[in-house]
Formats: sequence, C-alpha cells, structure tokens
Amino acid sequence: MDFLTATTQARPQYKVIIFPVSGLPLPIKSHTELEIGFGNGEFTVQYAKANPEILFYGIEISQSCVLRCARRSASLDNLKIINTDARFMLRELFADETLDKIFMQFPCPWSSNKQAHRRVTAKDFSDGLAAVLKVGGVFEMLTDDEDYAEEVKRVLGSHEALETKNFEINPSREITTKYERKWLEEGKNIFRITFTKTKKFTVTRRTSQEMHIKINHELDAEKISELKNVFGKDEKNNSFWKFGKNFTDGEKYLLETLTSDDEFEQKFYINISPREEGFLIRLDKTSDAFLTPAVRSALNDAAMKL
Repeated sequence: MDFLTATTQARPQYKVIIFPVSGLPLPIKSHTELEIGFGNGEFTVQYAKANPEILFYGIEISQSCVLRCARRSASLDNLKIINTDARFMLRELFADETLDKIFMQFPCPWSSNKQAHRRVTAKDFSDGLAAVLKVGGVFEMLTDDEDYAEEVKRVLGSHEALETKNFEINPSREITTKYERKWLEEGKNIFRITFTKTKKFTVTRRTSQEMHIKINHELDAEKISELKNVFGKDEKNNSFWKFGKNFTDGEKYLLETLTSDDEFEQKFYINISPREEGFLIRLDKTSDAFLTPAVRSALNDAAMKL
C-alpha cells in the first residue's frame, strides 16, 4: 500500500480523511482517543457521535474501508481517519503521552510464527502503544480467539510500562461491532483485555522529512536510465527498494521508486536536479512519503550509482 493514499478525489469530499505527510506529530485535544483497524467504521462513527467532546482518530490499512467510513462520517467534526499501517506508523503519528485511550477490535491473530511480527504482542508495536498513551491511559483489545487473548494478556501485562487492568468474557457494551454481534449470536465468546499505562515510556522515532544528497560531478542521463529495475535489500532491517521508470523535462529527473520497511510499502519519486556544480538527490515534493530507513537506503543507493 502507499502511505496515506486514499484517493485525491476524497480530499474535498470527505473532510474527515487527513493526509499528515508533514507536520507530525498529529494535533491533539485535552482528551484524544484512537481506534486501530476500524474495518467498516460502524463502531468508529457511532463512538465519535456518542462522544462529541473528544478528538477521535481512526487508522485503517484498507483504502476501501477508509472511504466507507468517510462516507458515514462526513458530518463529524471530532473524527479524523488515516489510511496507513499502524504497526509502523503509530509511533510516528503521535508524540509521547498524548492519547487517553486506544481501541483495537478483533485484529487478525496472525497464528503463524512467520507472522508473529504483525501481532499486538510484537515488541515494536507494544512499545509504540506504551509510548503514545498518557500515564493512566488505557489500551483495550477485543478478540474472539481465546489463545490470542491469553497471549496478549501475558505479553502486554509484563511490559514495563503497562499493567493488566481487566480480562473479561462477553462484556456488556453500549456500542458494538457487526462481527461482535454475529459471534455472540452464534454462541462464541468475546474476550476483552484492558491495560493501563503505569509510567512514562518512550521510543525512538524512525522517520524524518528531510534528506538531500549533493553530488559534485556532472549529471549523467544514461546512468539514471540504468537504474530501472535495480533492486536493493537491507536484510538487517528487513527492508528493500526498487527503482522504476524515470521522467524528465530535459533538465530535472523524477525516478519512480518502491520501498518496503518490514512490509510497510511506499511509492514515490526521487527528484534528481542539476545545480551550479553537480546535482541534488532528494524526495520529490509531490510524493506523499515518509523518510523511513528503506527510503533513506534508496536515496543513498541512487546517489552511489550516479
């Protein structure tokens, strides 16, 4: 997926969709909450309507779900939704000690060992939760998978900044999700695990927005063309990059680029522009991309090859 790429046509039509490619961390109010992976947005919209005094953010990786939620919530002033992967971007979007509550409802349990890095219990994700919650803030997860519920309770409950508050079976809730109602009607159990943040905790942010590389020799158009389909990989950081076509107005060049940081994908253009002496390599201003480790590697790789 491309980061924050809900169609550009949605910008004027659905004012609840935000595109915070710059100006991070996101703004907050005195009481700010977040839902991760809101699916069709039914709970999201009802919760925002029932709590007009709070600022409510929603993060969802599916563009179609983002647009469906946006259609339902176009009139809401206190709901803002973002199309991105919370696993990677939670810590980048919010500063430490900013969220009062985080919901996660019926996430995929990712039962395969190869998929363990996608779970709530992955250290990067749980550390991000612990960083952005206020002290006393709450993380609440619901699941219909008892094994996953027990794993989340065990792992997050042992986090240095989180404490298990409640472990409930079939809790009564005023606002529910479609799947929650369906599974309860089928006689399946629903597990709610609630954690409280007990002390300050921080993480290192991995993205930034500025990177320029100056090359002090003449630009070679043939070398730029040779970059097409060049693939690079950093196994240590589980990231890769690939260059595509280039476009030019006869002076500057735009190099199509795809990167992946642990499956967090971005598509963007690298801008290669001549200067009085040599040329400059940087992210093009039209690209909605974050300067993640894979993006940095792609820029450095292009610079080395040029």
